[in-house]
Amino acid sequence: MIVQFFNHGTGKADSAIRYLLQDNDSNGNPRNPKPEIFYGDPDLTKLLIDNNPRKFKYSSGVIAFRDNEKPTEKELNKIIKDFYLTFAPGLGPDRLNMLIVRHEDKGNTELHLLIPMIDAKTQKQFNITPPGEASKQMFRDFQAIWNHKLGYAQVVEDPLKAEFSNFDKKVPAGKTSNTIKDRLSVEIPKLIRKGKINNRNDLIEFLEERNCTVTRKGMDYISVKFPNQKNATRLKGLVFSKNVDYKRLVQQADEVLHNTFLNSFQASKIKIRLDESTDYRRNFIEKRYNKPKRIPKGAKAYRGKRSLTNPKSTIKATTVQEISSINKKQPEINSEKISNSAEKGISFQDAIKATSGAKGSQNAKSPVSERKTSSGAVQGVAKSLASLQMQIDSAHADLANAQTLEERIKAEAKLNSLILQKNKLLAELEQARIAELNQEQAPGHTPRRRPRP
Repeated sequence: MIVQFFNHGTGKADSAIRYLLQDNDSNGNPRNPKPEIFYGDPDLTKLLIDNNPRKFKYSSGVIAFRDNEKPTEKELNKIIKDFYLTFAPGLGPDRLNMLIVRHEDKGNTELHLLIPMIDAKTQKQFNITPPGEASKQMFRDFQAIWNHKLGYAQVVEDPLKAEFSNFDKKVPAGKTSNTIKDRLSVEIPKLIRKGKINNRNDLIEFLEERNCTVTRKGMDYISVKFPNQKNATRLKGLVFSKNVDYKRLVQQADEVLHNTFLNSFQASKIKIRLDESTDYRRNFIEKRYNKPKRIPKGAKAYRGKRSLTNPKSTIKATTVQEISSINKKQPEINSEKISNSAEKGISFQDAIKATSGAKGSQNAKSPVSERKTSSGAVQGVAKSLASLQMQIDSAHADLANAQTLEERIKAEAKLNSLILQKNKLLAELEQARIAELNQEQAPGHTPRRRPRP
């Protein structure tokens, strides 16, 4: 088993998803069996990728098995679960979307991964494969541990290819030299295995046909001057030795490739290193993606995932708590000021604070019998508004705590419905206030004398 990621991720999702799910491969050959969605929803993955405003929108990779490796469905599920726990600890499937498509048309099992670079909850960019050697080592350790668990041979570099790859960095950049580098590290080992390059003389002839100049030949090295290079580069190793047997080298390389297993001590050492890398990533995710936002002093807002419905919540001076305390202390509310405040764009709870005053009936302008009907209606609507505001605040909390796209849509719909109800109650409050004024101005109405202080 090998885990590998590709250098893609800056375009729209259509081409990537189409490649994974189409019936033909990149060469136009029919895939048999056809691709199968192992996990995820293509439409949701497409939505998250295409709505990401950043340049880098997704990561794509594959978990591939050798032809002789036949993992069961249960083992594949365990690998994907551990993949989440290792590389996205603290996020999980609800926040880090992933589309996994199974290909078996080449005779082996391949799980192709398409991962949007975004945390669905915070909308922050999240790259499961950050650049750097530490990230690459983490994936190598993950595949090593699972190969050990499943009893598979370890993934090691082809010794033949390694002989040539070691010299890639010495060759200067350039169109022609890059082609030579690719041929050195990829094509030459293939030609050696196929028997088309059988000794060092064949190798030298191959290089000279590609505009390379062999300036010196030693017992265990050759010096080659590549195109666009001023000085020659010395290539040293078994492949470049004078009397080496290439067929014997191929046999030794195959033994290394297919018979490398970890012992318990080696596996334990790699597991410790992988756990340390996972802990480091978990701490990073906790600080960047799960840490509650800082709330300015005196602001009426919720902190992270805390909810007013949680009895263990330590939030002080929340909006609902303030409204509840005001309702207990102030049975009568100045509805005219509240209505005027609503027209000016002031929130309902702030208007309540602005109208809080002394208890009693010192500001009453109508007889007791009339107040029971007119001001009673005003107070009833005001209490309904206060109760509705509590529901609105709770809906805001549900929206902030929504962890999936479905939960977020439901919370937004509920919040919009409550806001519409609030607007209707504000209109009723205005009508009740007008009715109260009409009663006070009716004929035969005798204002009650204000008591002396």
